[in-house]
Amino acid sequence: MIVLLVVAALAAVAAGGTYLWLDNLVRGTHGDPDQQTIESLLEETTTTSEGQQVVDKQPSSQDILVLGSDNREEGSETYGRSDTLMIVHVDPEAEFVSILSLPRDLRVEVPGRGVQKINAAFAYGGPELAIRTVQQVTNIDLDHYVNIDFDAFRELTTELGGIYVDVDRRYYYGGNQYENIDLQPGYQKLAGEQALDWVRFRHDGNVDFGRIERQQRFLRAAREQISKWDAALKVPSLVGLVARNVHTDISTGDALKLAYWGLKLGGGRVKQVDLAADTREIGGASYVVATDDAIREAVLDLMQPPEDASPVGTTDSTAPDGQTTLPGATTTTSEAAVTVDLTGISVEVLNGNGRPGEAAAAAEWLKSLGANVSRVGDTSGHDTAATRVVHPAAQSGAAELVARALGTGSLSESTGEIITIVLGRDFELPEGFRPRPTVDQIPNSGEWRSLAGKVSFGIMAPAYLPETVRYRDERVYEIETDDGPRPALKVMYRYNSRDLYMGIMQTTFLDAPAAGEGETVQVDDTTYTVVAADGRVDRVWWVRDGVLHWVSNTLFYDLDRAELLKVATSTIPVQ
Repeated sequence: MIVLLVVAALAAVAAGGTYLWLDNLVRGTHGDPDQQTIESLLEETTTTSEGQQVVDKQPSSQDILVLGSDNREEGSETYGRSDTLMIVHVDPEAEFVSILSLPRDLRVEVPGRGVQKINAAFAYGGPELAIRTVQQVTNIDLDHYVNIDFDAFRELTTELGGIYVDVDRRYYYGGNQYENIDLQPGYQKLAGEQALDWVRFRHDGNVDFGRIERQQRFLRAAREQISKWDAALKVPSLVGLVARNVHTDISTGDALKLAYWGLKLGGGRVKQVDLAADTREIGGASYVVATDDAIREAVLDLMQPPEDASPVGTTDSTAPDGQTTLPGATTTTSEAAVTVDLTGISVEVLNGNGRPGEAAAAAEWLKSLGANVSRVGDTSGHDTAATRVVHPAAQSGAAELVARALGTGSLSESTGEIITIVLGRDFELPEGFRPRPTVDQIPNSGEWRSLAGKVSFGIMAPAYLPETVRYRDERVYEIETDDGPRPALKVMYRYNSRDLYMGIMQTTFLDAPAAGEGETVQVDDTTYTVVAADGRVDRVWWVRDGVLHWVSNTLFYDLDRAELLKVATSTIPVQ
């Protein structure tokens, strides 16, 4: 993929005699010692070990094996190991690209070598054995291969000036000279050794799966930022670099065609395919284990175009009142409530969730629906999860109307004389009735007040946080840009007890590529943009008072659209 991105950048100057020069240099990428054997292997029609035909695919499509390898020798291993194995499925007729990353520790049968980790195939037999192994494991008849040396990745990212990525947390490991890393969190430009260290990192609870996600994020960011590269001025060094460090059987003409086509492809037509697998200790070694059915399912998904759905994935959660919703999305509890007439119904409202002022605000909203509110108060505890309606037996009909307005199905009878509403943590008021929290009422208010004194711009803090995240750390720093350093703040919230983090970024770098295209959502006088990746919400960004803010999802996109939007729209200025 990196090779195609670079060739795409060069395509603008590849015309006439310039093409001939480019073709002459790129021929150097066909210099693998086993090139003829590899090309013969790729021309063969692959069959499975049982002699069955491989997975069907469209005649116009191609499957390219991309290997990212280290050229160092390790013991008896001649080639080094392939840290990256991706199958890139390209279908110009259906207009989509899909990518399946195979974990380097995937436990497979390597022809002639027995059960091994899949990256051992490259170590023992180079691209030829890697191709044979991948074809046998996936039943895909591969058409081409690209082998990118780690040196190429270092040099390419450096020559192109780096790629902006949002580093979700601090990455540190000092275990050995090949995998050492010390990278601070926050939005920043990565190039050279830092970029390679980040995409290769696997020494945490996310192991190979985290590495795959970071590689996909880096490639996606590179694709988004390619139009801003000043590649034309660097043509000679870029082509020479590719020729020295990349081996492939793809011709110059075919590479340019793919590059031109890929540049025109919309982001919604690029799909990442996940392989369902888990990590196990077997014989004292750690493996990634996937069943045959899981691999077959992933391969079938690889061949299918992205669904023609909305650009942002949703669950059964919903957007706050006043926001646009996507096709098929449900409305919020409060939006549904405005259609319920509670005229003449008397209720009392008790706060069971502990959020200050919410019972009084709920009373005002219920009055707007026609209800009579006789009392507002608190329950004895603030641990009520679900909103409920308690009612006298004779008022069951009225209680059902109240429950419909609240969007709850929890009703129970009591011996009291009036309908009682107990507000739980699931309760949401319409936007116009929500009490505005003060800074002192927001989660981690002390930390946010302290941060406000450390930065030179106005910051915003969330009044709402999903129950799954907890404040973990922060970093005040500067982002290096073409126009000089820009002040920035990164705040990290840990997701459950895993090595995953929701982030809040704030900076005066208004032109940051992170402020990309997406679904726009208007709330009051602020426009929020929801940016998706492969149908999953990656971040929500907005600008206020000359500051760019965004809420970023975890590495595995654990939070849904509604939660990220709710965090974003709940933010208030910290004075």
